[in-house]
Amino acid sequence: MNLSARAADIIIIGAGAAGLELARMASRQGLAVVLFEQGAPNGRHLFQRIPLMVGKIIGNRRFVDAQDSAPQVAAGNRKLPVLTGRGLGGSSRVNGNVAYAGPQERYRHVFEGLNHDYTNVLNALHGDINVPRPHSWADGLSEKFLTAAAKLGAPRVDDPDIAGEFTGASVLHVNTKHGLRHNHLEAFRANAAPQNIRIIRAPVERIILDGKRATCVAYEGGEIYAGEVVLSAGAISSPLLLMRSGIGAAEMLHAAGLPVLHDLPHVGQHLKDHANLRLQFSCPGYNTLNQKTRGVRALWEGVKYVLGRKDSILRGPGASAGANFADGDIFRDAYRIQLVHFTQDRSQVSDKGIVFEQAQKASLGIYALWPKSEGSVRITKEGAQIDPGFLTDPADVATSLRGMAQARALMAEMGFEADPVVAPDEEVLRGGVYSGYHLIGSNRMSQDAGSGVVGPDFVVHGLQGLSICDASVMPDHLSSHSYLPTIAMARMFAQQRGWAA
Repeated sequence: MNLSARAADIIIIGAGAAGLELARMASRQGLAVVLFEQGAPNGRHLFQRIPLMVGKIIGNRRFVDAQDSAPQVAAGNRKLPVLTGRGLGGSSRVNGNVAYAGPQERYRHVFEGLNHDYTNVLNALHGDINVPRPHSWADGLSEKFLTAAAKLGAPRVDDPDIAGEFTGASVLHVNTKHGLRHNHLEAFRANAAPQNIRIIRAPVERIILDGKRATCVAYEGGEIYAGEVVLSAGAISSPLLLMRSGIGAAEMLHAAGLPVLHDLPHVGQHLKDHANLRLQFSCPGYNTLNQKTRGVRALWEGVKYVLGRKDSILRGPGASAGANFADGDIFRDAYRIQLVHFTQDRSQVSDKGIVFEQAQKASLGIYALWPKSEGSVRITKEGAQIDPGFLTDPADVATSLRGMAQARALMAEMGFEADPVVAPDEEVLRGGVYSGYHLIGSNRMSQDAGSGVVGPDFVVHGLQGLSICDASVMPDHLSSHSYLPTIAMARMFAQQRGWAA
């Protein structure tokens, strides 16, 4: 034992949404917390506060980790960008601000057999002043979308998270306050006990095991011992850190030249994401962000924002409204369509951020809400290999094709027409999907090591002193977006340990 290494009650690796929330609650319990974050940004950059402006930094390597996926064999054999946030707040500082935890019925469905009751957690989230969820801005085009959706079977509702309103259409709820992004970085700063938290800005190299107990974290500045280590680095970095620590599938670790300290085959498996396709349409008579972000129109939007007007495009993401449809079982066949007020070359996002085109056009984003397709996070001698596995399950293709047909019907009901395509829909789908950046499941929760990585108590199967709490433990998608479900994971972790939220 390195007797000079500093000790802590709990080490939390990763200061994204889950890590910050865990650190906040643990510190208020009087625990000595060490919080690791490898990224330098502190979340205060102006473009991280103004919702729409995040599109301008999404390609900036200071704020995101970006790498290409493995070739997606079922999606045109393309390598697609995989983006995750860096710095305090993690991906929650560069996401689209959309704030849906998902309906309680979905949690009961996903956690069936794991003895989790999220009722109190979700009720508290919806009533928590630290989790504001006002409606985003909307305009005439938004109203046309909502009216058309109602005519096609998705009635206008206030909040899809509320029982009975899931299959409906709504102006988006966003995590903002007074027009500024307000997520768990703000809650952390306002409510944590800072005297009990030490933040270390450095990458963690590995988690050190003493037999089958995690006792220590090694980083470039030394080692720190703790009573418990909690991994909250996200669906990509969390499994990779386990692997670098000798925890994972023995065969893969051997092949990568890594020691095998704990053979756990499901580490990095079951990765899921929303495979998102956009269909463009012309909308004469309706200016979109393609026009509103240029010249005098852009200046006017800025003036409205400064004056506190709720109709400024700067107050929300580039989308304004969404609709959930289900042709059968809402937990098997549902898909989502969102009105996106711009068009772009999506292949450039990881290099240049979001660059709006100039045509008077918008688009409808489409994805299967509960995809069956699974991919993986693996480690090799050459480095990490990320494979979201888009559209590898035929059920996702069928659901997405229904979504494409419904999207075109929506456009027609709105009085518009989709841009023409010269290929069958399935070919358009496979050649056009991109990540929804809702990565989950790579350390999924299960009753035993034969089907997952952590137990219902968030502790890694077969180990002591090592837990995981982030989006990677979700057994399946819980919502149309992953930010609030990640907070729900942290709140359930705290509830199990008797920490006050």
